[in-house]
Amino acid sequence: MGPLRAFAVVAVVSLCVLACTAAPKPRATAQLPEDKDPVYLFEHGKRFAMMGDTVRAEQYLSAALAAGADESKVTPIFLHVCVAARHYRLAIEYADAALARHPDNAKLRFLTGALHKDVGEPARAREYLEEAARQLKNDAEVQFAVAVFFRDDMKDQIAADPYFREYLRLSPQGTHAEEARVSLMVRLQ
Repeated sequence: MGPLRAFAVVAVVSLCVLACTAAPKPRATAQLPEDKDPVYLFEHGKRFAMMGDTVRAEQYLSAALAAGADESKVTPIFLHVCVAARHYRLAIEYADAALARHPDNAKLRFLTGALHKDVGEPARAREYLEEAARQLKNDAEVQFAVAVFFRDDMKDQIAADPYFREYLRLSPQGTHAEEARVSLMVRLQ
């Protein structure tokens, strides 16, 4: 598992833990039938996700969102399920929609960039990853993952170099320090 994918997995998990920032929507006073109740749908979607039944989890979580469930709670779990099922295009669709509402969610932006990379859209991935690295400028792991993306996927050592340098500035003894050092470009005198 490459650093970009590994970090994307960590980002998905952290998104599951952290709420996006949307305020919860007030529940209607009238009781909805169970199959239309967003809380019911969300709870069932979570259960299916925990059991590893990604098909049913996707169905229930998607229905929960459509029924008006709290997006900040449902979207991270939904994205986790989509990534686990390798339904990257569906995850991109929902992530892009969430980013349109929450453009400052840098971890979601990073995840979306990683997903675009995985579906073979390096130009789109680059847009998302560069912005995520700018927004998460003090996150060494993001800087390293973006550097590796440029080095390995884009074959652009010049673009990778500043990200490797930033990683080393932030984490000079970090897990990837040796790889970052050998990946630096040599400056000519």
